[in-house]
Amino acid sequence: MRRTPRNFDGTFLTGKCISDLLPSALKEIREKAGQQTEEIFQFWRELIGDKIGPLTEPISFEEGVLTVKVKSSTLYSLLCYHERPRLMKRLQEKFSIRNLVFRIG
Repeated sequence: MRRTPRNFDGTFLTGKCISDLLPSALKEIREKAGQQTEEIFQFWRELIGDKIGPLTEPISFEEGVLTVKVKSSTLYSLLCYHERPRLMKRLQEKFSIRNLVFRIG
């Protein structure tokens, strides 16, 4: 005995072509990824604070890696070696971030 899907009246096919489903699924994924990036950038500004905030700028979030541009080598050193573990912990509590990379620029 074969199982009949619920609410099936026998007049239409139950399967769907992947080409019909793919565009809407990809659009939804792109929107969610873009929203998450913007949320991460806003959270970075809150996390880093008003004093250091103007000296840093998140520039990209790709494949779980947040890249942040810093204004000076002194700030780069401070963030990389002293603040990075704290920042990573706070970011990972809220988002799925694998790594935090700083660039001087």
